[in-house]
Amino acid sequence: MAKGSPRGGGGGADRPRLLVAAPDGGVFEHDRLELALDTGLDVVRVAPKDVIPIPADWALMAMPGTRPIGYDPSSGRFETVSSFVDDEGQAFSPSAVAVHPPPGYVRAFHPAAEYQDATHPDLKLRRLAEEEAQRKKGTLPILDGGDEAARPGLPLWAYTAVGMTAGGPVAGLFLADETSRWAPALFYRADLDAQIEARLASDPDNRVLQQLARCGREYLCCCAQNVFYERWEGAVPIAPACTAACLGCLSKEPAWETPVPQKRLGFQPTPEEIARVMAHHLERAPEPMVSFGQGCEGEPTMNGPVIVEAIRQTRARTQRGVINLNTNGSRPETIRQCARAGCGALRVSINTFDRALWEAYYRPSDFSFDDVVRALYVGRDEGMHVSINLLIWPGWTDRTREIDAISKIVEDGALQMIQLRNLCVDPGHFRTMLPPREQRGLLLGIKGFVSELRRRHPSLRFGTFNPRLAAEWYREVPAFAGRL
Repeated sequence: MAKGSPRGGGGGADRPRLLVAAPDGGVFEHDRLELALDTGLDVVRVAPKDVIPIPADWALMAMPGTRPIGYDPSSGRFETVSSFVDDEGQAFSPSAVAVHPPPGYVRAFHPAAEYQDATHPDLKLRRLAEEEAQRKKGTLPILDGGDEAARPGLPLWAYTAVGMTAGGPVAGLFLADETSRWAPALFYRADLDAQIEARLASDPDNRVLQQLARCGREYLCCCAQNVFYERWEGAVPIAPACTAACLGCLSKEPAWETPVPQKRLGFQPTPEEIARVMAHHLERAPEPMVSFGQGCEGEPTMNGPVIVEAIRQTRARTQRGVINLNTNGSRPETIRQCARAGCGALRVSINTFDRALWEAYYRPSDFSFDDVVRALYVGRDEGMHVSINLLIWPGWTDRTREIDAISKIVEDGALQMIQLRNLCVDPGHFRTMLPPREQRGLLLGIKGFVSELRRRHPSLRFGTFNPRLAAEWYREVPAFAGRL
């Protein structure tokens, strides 16, 4: 059995030590094994360039249903840890340990682990529903598809490799954007409630504002809080439903009462309600931007007449600032109408330019991969600033084929920025959805992916957040403000 000490010792090793988690959530440092990294295809020994120091107060997460893998420098082999003894002599079966990158950081390596449950989320949910129905004597209906019951398996986080050194914890990630507008000290402040109450009092019947108050208070949404602080990018949720059923969806319709980070709004606001919120923010905020398609809603282009009219009414009140549309790209013609009404920025979310895996993840209802690609070109043709919200998965995103597909769109003038976002999904199942090694081609690693695209396209911008398009100096900032 392996032995160890509570997290924090570092052991004086030259390379980071493996961390393991006890069933009660306690984290321990392995006394013998080094941290190992999962590239998405292979387990590899950690090198200094692969990890960066992280603050000691970042929360570490246990990964139930996994077994950690570490590297034994004495034997030169990787080892799965199935049993562990803590410093008090208590034995337990450990889980792998991970960290979830905060906004601005991108995962480069998965935790090295064996996954004991690769069941499709739909099957897990069906089993939960059946068990609950039996407990309630058949009164609870069985849910079909989606992950809308009490979410089984691993929650939706970007599980990232983390280890311990004598100097503190390190993780397999990198900074992808500047975070000056997203520092925690700027949000969650003691004056938030007062700001919310004052703004609600100015427009008491506006349901969009009421939803944003919930988002700011309960979901801790920074863009919602910005609406009440009257600054920078503000959220404007408008869509209670979606055109897709993504495996990694962070919101579900309120009727399902699901334990997700944010519930969708349960109503369809009017163009007037939406426009009042947008115009107020654009008229008052520094570097003003308002964004559709935030976390507590579905697909904002589903109700085309509402969003187009809301934009038209907003632009009739003010020409100041940027109206931004975050979308899954399912309604290209609605995007065109939004642009002509006064929407100047477009961000299309996509997990891959491989058609089969895109369909398996998004599970679209009435649109296709071709619609998503066409949406990018519509944005180009209508003079919008076009970004993709690229959902990163090490071992897939970093394929040269993916780079080639993105390069074609950049060369066609249909993409100005890639927003690097970590794909949050049940990793035990998702990795079984990916094609085998021989079908993936050459992998460059996530850092290599960014470096190669920067080499090919020096003016292509990278980041994590929506760009500060309303700032006068925006065009002068570097195309990449992070650190590889």
